[in-house]
Amino acid sequence: MLFLSKMSSRSGLHPAKRWLLLLVVSVTAAACTGTKYLKEGESFYTGAKIDIRANGKISGQRDLKEELQTYITPEPNATFLGARPAVWFYFIAGEPRKKKGFRNFIKTKLGSPPVLLKDATPDQTAQALEGQLQNEGYFKSEVTFEVKTKRKKSHVVYHVALQRPYRIKSVNYVFLDTVHARLLDEIKEKSLIRENQRYSLELLRNEQERIEEIAQNEGFYYFDDRFLLFRADTTIGERMVELDLTIEPGMPPRAYQVYTVKEVVVFPSYELANDSLSRTGDTTRVGKYLYIDNLHDFRPHIITDVINITPDSIYKRVDHSYSISHLMGLNTFKFVNIKYRNLYSDSTQLRATVFLTPTLKNSLRLQLQGVSKSNNFVGPGMEFTFTNRNIFRGAEMFQLKLNGSYELQVRSKQTNPLNAIELSGEASLSVPRFLTPIKIQYRSAKYLPQTQFKLGYSFQQRLQYFTLNSSNIAAGYTWRETTLKTHELFPLDITYIKTSQQSEVFRNIIATNAALKNSFQNQFILGARYSFTINTQLSETIEAKYARKKVRGSNIYFNGSLDISGNLPRAIQSVRFDGAEGSYSFFGQAYSQYVRPVVDFRYYYDFNKRSKIASRITTGVGYAYGNSKFMPYIKQFSVGGSNSLRAFPARSVGPGTYNFLAINDTTFFIDQRGDIKLEANLEYRFDIYKAVKGGLFVDAGNIWVIKEDTLRPGGKFAFNRFYKQLAVGTGFGLRFDFSFFVLRFDLAFPIRKAYPVGNEDGANNEFRWAFRDIDFTSKFWRRNNLVFNIAIGYPF
Repeated sequence: MLFLSKMSSRSGLHPAKRWLLLLVVSVTAAACTGTKYLKEGESFYTGAKIDIRANGKISGQRDLKEELQTYITPEPNATFLGARPAVWFYFIAGEPRKKKGFRNFIKTKLGSPPVLLKDATPDQTAQALEGQLQNEGYFKSEVTFEVKTKRKKSHVVYHVALQRPYRIKSVNYVFLDTVHARLLDEIKEKSLIRENQRYSLELLRNEQERIEEIAQNEGFYYFDDRFLLFRADTTIGERMVELDLTIEPGMPPRAYQVYTVKEVVVFPSYELANDSLSRTGDTTRVGKYLYIDNLHDFRPHIITDVINITPDSIYKRVDHSYSISHLMGLNTFKFVNIKYRNLYSDSTQLRATVFLTPTLKNSLRLQLQGVSKSNNFVGPGMEFTFTNRNIFRGAEMFQLKLNGSYELQVRSKQTNPLNAIELSGEASLSVPRFLTPIKIQYRSAKYLPQTQFKLGYSFQQRLQYFTLNSSNIAAGYTWRETTLKTHELFPLDITYIKTSQQSEVFRNIIATNAALKNSFQNQFILGARYSFTINTQLSETIEAKYARKKVRGSNIYFNGSLDISGNLPRAIQSVRFDGAEGSYSFFGQAYSQYVRPVVDFRYYYDFNKRSKIASRITTGVGYAYGNSKFMPYIKQFSVGGSNSLRAFPARSVGPGTYNFLAINDTTFFIDQRGDIKLEANLEYRFDIYKAVKGGLFVDAGNIWVIKEDTLRPGGKFAFNRFYKQLAVGTGFGLRFDFSFFVLRFDLAFPIRKAYPVGNEDGANNEFRWAFRDIDFTSKFWRRNNLVFNIAIGYPF
């Protein structure tokens, strides 16, 4: 209000008019709160608080409070500056007469019904919280509630009288009879239950599921965790629990029997709408499998080779789940269903019937999209994709992708934007198996490997500078070791880069910069690459999921890659030419020789459903040697831009303390690249209103060169001072997250420059920090420091 008063005074408003304006604003804000629409005795529910009063010293209260908070419903209406705009929209829309139309849009899309105190049902919620405490081992704990109401706004305080938890003293597996006794060692060895562990109902349920999985993997097809019963004895004293695991009375006799799969029948062209017709066709015996098909779209062994369920074998649940995973991994079936039936009424032999419903073989997709790149190029784009999911009757997927985009890069000091046109095409063939000279067995793996072949071409034209043509051919493999771990190996990855149509301005730039000129020369990249990825945001086994719950809300992502080029042809040519010095060529063109390792590590922590911390640290080194003096342009590193250091223009930072913008402040071609990169990002993400999210972030990083560059002084990497040369920026962002599409706006400014500020020799490092220079009221400061980024998707 003081800010508004000062602004009004400067604008010359009469004091009376100023107060009238404030009154109008206040009345409008009050109306948006929605309180005037409430009936007598009603009040808005504004949320709940949990107050834990522990009986003695009890650890883990913070985690317990967070867990209990998840059981409190409903969520209160979202507020913005004290107002409830969604509720206001809901009421002013009235009752729409039609299911579609503007009024219905206002009520259902912009609006939301009021959440009142009566909707919170505090008495029922208190009982639910008390029940959850019993489930978590805090026996005899009690929960009461208190409602506090002020100006038609109510919030609830749940008071928890917390008792010390009961812990597990021992577990007796008394259910193991002579039939199941042989499972005892495996059950005990990997048990989730440990002595002195806090009693938890969820823990016991997970243990039951795990035992069911073990039993079913040993042929007990009809064994079910519902037949397992934990009996807890809490009378032994010292707040300890003794557990007996028994079998529910009345477990059917068939649950004691080991079953074998006698027959496996495959229907590769099954349609639910034509059930009887789908079950007819030519019957072929493929090994021990019965293959019944009337369309003959697939080579039979392609399907039977990936089915882990084999005739005349003991039923195993793992074979069932792996078979489904493999069949879905062929990427040609919409539905996969495996059903089991007894061959005879009292038999322990099963018939497994595999029903496969194919997806559409051919598809076309045309996608209009907004292009956003790390170098701040944005603009419209178009992608056309043709897919054939079974091109050679072996579940091979062929794809043809054509892309086109027109992009602009704008900086605050540019009088004209930098334009770019990009056209690209790629043909790829993915085969769901290893194609290698030596046969590799993968039936014991849950996921099918993929052999990939790629042929691509890219045309990029920077209208004011150059045209870059890139052709690529690659062949390699991708496979998942587990749900969380992925490998990618491309032993063949050949790229040819050709630069043409260089403008006079660009020729003048590279004429004085030998490193830049060499990186843009026409050349081959005769490479190979490997990458390894871990992503714990994906689910896995019962044991893994329960283990991750101990670190509530945390996940990691790791990617390590190695890219090498030119070593094999260099070695062959060195032998051929008796080790002659100098550069060798491939089809008359120079080729690059380098090694390039890169590491990307990310950590995510969810505070609750509405907020999280996301962090990333990435580093890479590119070292050119032998046949090359410099890394190729497309393999060099850069920082700055919408997915990197957002407080700095794209590719404008570094290398080292070199300040390109101080020398070429209005030059369009900002493309500082280096051989070494170090970057770290920290971002706090939170909900604002429905699809609108917010983010506060800090970015830091820089690039360096390995060899001294006289045209870029201060750019060489040195262990004793690289950490002093990190550029740091911070800012705030808005994200419109529609699940399938995220539009991001980030406003950032630097708080530490990578180069000396105010001290020519840079002896005093404190001059690099810019905290005392921050002045949002200064037009000069805003013009030289604020960087506005528009991007699609989250930065990491």
